[in-house]
Amino acid sequence: MPTPTHSAVMAALTLLLTVAAVLAHRPLARRTGRSPRTTLALTLALALCLGLTLPDQLAPGVTDRLTACLTGNSHRTLTGGPAHNAVNILLWLPVGLLGTLTTRRPLMVALTGSALWALVELLQTLDPTRSCQPLDWANNTAGVGVGVVVGWVVCRGRPGARAAAITSPNDP
Repeated sequence: MPTPTHSAVMAALTLLLTVAAVLAHRPLARRTGRSPRTTLALTLALALCLGLTLPDQLAPGVTDRLTACLTGNSHRTLTGGPAHNAVNILLWLPVGLLGTLTTRRPLMVALTGSALWALVELLQTLDPTRSCQPLDWANNTAGVGVGVVVGWVVCRGRPGARAAAITSPNDP
């Protein structure tokens, strides 16, 4: 079970990433020509997901934990099961959805999301209170994939939505 210090560090990291998302979304939207609203939603979703999953401490034994992860022999620090799997899928679904709505590039969003979550799982080997689980990466990727499909359907179902979502003059 996480300690109060561990929880405080996770909360602080999430808050820091949230502030960074808010500060970065407008310049990012301007630079890419995307909607500030969807860019803000995407950066906030990423901040939340990364704040909850990135390691918050470094400890010896990384090589052993990484080997255990890559061979599928790591032990879970949280109980697994269907509820855990569903949370991993639901947590990343908004990233796939918002990434697709923001960029209009579903394949790029799916591949980037999968690679990012693989990196997060590997980084979790730095922290002995976290566990790197290939199944978590697969569930995270499934969540991004479901979000991408929903975003793609939304984009395809709205004529003229592509141009409106990329640059909307009424966005704050």
